[in-house]
Amino acid sequence: MTFNLFNTIIITGIIQGIIFTIIVLSSKKYKSKSTLILTALIFIYSLGNLQYILADIGVISLWNMYKYIYLPTASLIPVLIYYYISTYLFYNKPLGKKKLLLIPFTFFLALTLIFRLLYCFNISNDSLNSAFTITIQTNEIFSVIFSFVLIYLSFKLIFDYKKTLKEFNKEHIRLDLNWLKFILSFILIFTCIWAHFTYRNIFIENDKPNFYLLWIGIATIIYLLGHIGIYKYGIIIERKKLRTLSTSITNLNSNEKKNGHIAELELLMKHEKYYLNPNLSLETVANKLNLSSSYLSRLIHKELNTSFSNYVHLYRIEEAKTYLSNPEFSNYTIVSIGLEAGFNSRSSFFGVFKKETGQTPLEFKKAHLKKSI
Repeated sequence: MTFNLFNTIIITGIIQGIIFTIIVLSSKKYKSKSTLILTALIFIYSLGNLQYILADIGVISLWNMYKYIYLPTASLIPVLIYYYISTYLFYNKPLGKKKLLLIPFTFFLALTLIFRLLYCFNISNDSLNSAFTITIQTNEIFSVIFSFVLIYLSFKLIFDYKKTLKEFNKEHIRLDLNWLKFILSFILIFTCIWAHFTYRNIFIENDKPNFYLLWIGIATIIYLLGHIGIYKYGIIIERKKLRTLSTSITNLNSNEKKNGHIAELELLMKHEKYYLNPNLSLETVANKLNLSSSYLSRLIHKELNTSFSNYVHLYRIEEAKTYLSNPEFSNYTIVSIGLEAGFNSRSSFFGVFKKETGQTPLEFKKAHLKKSI
């Protein structure tokens, strides 16, 4: 067997992927369609790498690997990525007709198994070997093209999801998508490199590109998708449980003599909970109240003696305080609480909370939980 730095890194990644699969499947916390698809993605990708690394280190020859071990996972990986994004964004919505995307993998798997059966019965000749080689190469070429299509469709899913966020709904948890777009962009870059290497490997004679760095790059980004995806799902679960706590913020701006528009504004905040929208803007609220944004801004300054952003932050801080001081949520992450209170990031939550209360969220949490003991 032959080991070098590159295949050692890849083997380490394979082991990590298998451990990740075992941990997620053994945890009751992560039993959802999106996380199960994500786990399947990590496991299938690790399995795909394993079959090639066995040939690379000399456990088996490359040709015998194709004959007796090979599975056409290249046409399955992009489908699982697309499935994961779909179920993550749309709350485990049934895949429906999207299941038809498994047809290419099923087709190539069936062909592979037919060839394997023939080889197991010692039926081997030049024509059969040539047909099998063409099947493998066709799967590789098709998988590259298929990946580009599914990456496009994945970005479209994100775009479609954003369209659903135009109208605020206090029952709907808005998801942070920047991390997902970042990872999907890198997957697109690596797919371009994969397409280039595949072309050279199949169509240019005596040009065999080194796939090590590509393997490591794709493995890194897919394993990163797995770990961040599980972390984000944990935050979503915590936010759903936080949302079951009925909060009623009534102690802000309790002056009974209010301008009618201010009363409408407070109705949106206290009962419709518009402050939970991390993308809430002065323009959005002004449109909802059929006012100009400049008039609403002046009105808030005059009647409430504050700015629109500070006004919204006060509601968000009160919401966060409710969760931070509740022993039921003592094990929840500060990130989950900040996002559920309407802040769009951990840093903005910490900064605003510290400015308004003189304490960090963690300091506030520790101080109030001690009082409840």
